[in-house]
Parts: sequence; structure tokens; C-alpha cells
Amino acid sequence: MNSSINTRNIALAALFTAASLVLSFIQIPIFPAAPWLMYDPSGIVCLIAALAFGPKMGAAVAIISWLPRVFLDPFGAPMGMASTCALVIPAALIFARSRTRAASLAGMVAGAMLSIAVTCALNLVVTPLYTAVSMEDVMAMILPILVPFNTLKMVINVVAGQVLEAPALAALGTPMASGRK
Repeated sequence: MNSSINTRNIALAALFTAASLVLSFIQIPIFPAAPWLMYDPSGIVCLIAALAFGPKMGAAVAIISWLPRVFLDPFGAPMGMASTCALVIPAALIFARSRTRAASLAGMVAGAMLSIAVTCALNLVVTPLYTAVSMEDVMAMILPILVPFNTLKMVINVVAGQVLEAPALAALGTPMASGRK
């Protein structure tokens, strides 16, 4: 029986997780209308892990890398986990069907749209729990603040994912299919 879990994959999972954890602490303000919302590039690492090794690995890297942050940010960390999993799982599932550039882009776009929806929905529930903002106030922020911020965040992740995908997959020994499909 050939097991898909081997020493190499465990080591790579650990490296992806460590890189994602470190990058989760890089907080970049990307949306001047809401300076309290910060972008971190950790999702890019999770995305590459998911494309290279499948949705389970991508989700595991996303969840494990955010776990230490739960102690620092008990509301934001679970939202980060959910947002990242919403991005990487559909991306990996669609890419697995046809390991082409078109499939990876379609998967990333589908994951990005799901991630935007998940973050907006979670903000409705989570934000009123830890701030003085009501659910109605959060609803009023969805179109002018939350959707644009999360869209910008996903555009950055998808563009970076597309740029890094082929060289990363080649370096990991899991290249994309050749030819146009």
C-alpha cells in the first residue's frame, strides 16, 4: 500500500505551516477607507500548499498556522482560518481535475469569491461580539468596506498565486500539466 503521507510531505507541510505563520504576523494596511483592516500574505503560502498537495494539506496549513494566533486574536484567527480555507479548498479541488493554468485560475477565482462571501458573513456574527458595533452597522459596512477590502485581498492572493504557482510547483516536483487546456 502506497501512503500519500511520507516524511517529505510531513517536512514540507511543516515548512509551509511555519512560513504561513510567520507571514500572518505581517500586517499591511491596503484599504485606506478602513485602516483597521489589515492584509497578511499568509494565504499565498496556503494556496501554493493546496495546489501542490491538495485541499487537505492547504486547509491543514491554514488552520495550524493560525492556531497560535488564537491566543492573540481569538476572534480574528478563526476568521482567518475560515477565509483562507474558503480560498484554498475550492482552488485545489478545481486544479486537481486538470492541472493547467486555466484550472488554477478558475479555482483561485472560485475560492476568492467564496472567501469574500465567508468573510462578510462571519463579520456579521463575529464583529458585534468583540466591538461596540451592531450587526446593523456591520451590514451597512458590507458593500462600502468589507467587499472592497476582501476583494482587494483576494486579488493580491490570486495574482501572487498565479505568479508563484508554476515555479513553486516545479520546485516541489509537482508541475502543472503541459499544453493548453
